[in-house]
Amino acid sequence: MRRGLLISLILMGILGLLLSACTPTPEPSRASIPVPPAQPQANPAQAAPAPKPEDIAWNKVIQAAKNEGKVTAYSFNMTGDVGLAVSRSFEQIYGIKVDIITGGGAALVQRITTEKRMGTMVADVMDANTFQIGQLEDAGITASSEDIPVLKETGVWIVEPWANSPKRHVLIHTITFYPNIINTDLVKPSDEPKSLKELTQAKWKGRMAVFDPRQNSTLSTAFPVFLNRKLIDQDTVQRLGMNDIKYYPVSDEPARNVIQGQQALYLLGSTGTMGSLITKAGVSVPVKAIDTEEGTLATNRAIGAIKDGPHPNAARVLINWLLTQEGQNVFAKAQGVVPVRKDVPDFTPKELRFTPSRLIIPTAEEEKDSTRIFREGWLAKLWGR
Repeated sequence: MRRGLLISLILMGILGLLLSACTPTPEPSRASIPVPPAQPQANPAQAAPAPKPEDIAWNKVIQAAKNEGKVTAYSFNMTGDVGLAVSRSFEQIYGIKVDIITGGGAALVQRITTEKRMGTMVADVMDANTFQIGQLEDAGITASSEDIPVLKETGVWIVEPWANSPKRHVLIHTITFYPNIINTDLVKPSDEPKSLKELTQAKWKGRMAVFDPRQNSTLSTAFPVFLNRKLIDQDTVQRLGMNDIKYYPVSDEPARNVIQGQQALYLLGSTGTMGSLITKAGVSVPVKAIDTEEGTLATNRAIGAIKDGPHPNAARVLINWLLTQEGQNVFAKAQGVVPVRKDVPDFTPKELRFTPSRLIIPTAEEEKDSTRIFREGWLAKLWGR
């Protein structure tokens, strides 16, 4: 009996297992099925943002400049290795050749004025001081550079490039000082001149060098400004010129001769001219910038586009580049001067760095008078040349 009951229970268990295996499993509700998170789709390359209209316009200017192929710069500052550094860098970037014609600022103004009158304009840009380019602006010979991209940058300028030119015809690119510069091997510390008047003494006879004032307007700017502000008297200026000053016809010759020890002092020498030679040498040289009680002349160097120049687009591209961080790092460094931008180092060599007791920056009226004085040959006549 018990054995039969046990067999029956076993058989019922087996039957139950068979029935459960044959019964279909009910499908879970759709709501109970976990939904996997959506997988990100492989994004196609995103389209670049549409260029701004001003960028399109400037790219057209660059292309037109490349088609012109060259730009001619009349320049007081791009001499020697400075001009070589500028032309090489610019041509490497844009493929545009830079022809540089150098000379004194006043002489270049006269040359461009003559070209305008004759209808044979060669110059595309003029590089000199702010007043000389301003003269061309007043004569209707310059073109505005107000739409070049670099002028839209803010917070980067030591001085605003367009400070004295609301219509952006004259753009400042560097700052130059004109102290006396001595050869320290030839001038002892105790003999360093404290004033211009000291340079009229016999011990300085034949020991001073200048860039010929019949060709260069620097001294014809400095001395009239000093006279106008009563910092010096005309008798001192005259006796200074009579102390057998050596004239040199090329801008870098007086600087070079002082470095080499052929002359003891570069009278109101350009830190730009001297700085470029020191930068080129790449070694310390025995020179020192000397402040005097009269003060130190400082001028802004500038550039402007010439109206009706043969390569107007290349002129705009060159001017724009010279004011960019990249261009300033080439141009100011080659000159060894103070740039116009805050994001570019002061490249003035250590030998030429000094703190002026009085900084003399000519006014527009003083610059205008100095140009007239230069043309009249006042200083050359006063010095008997």
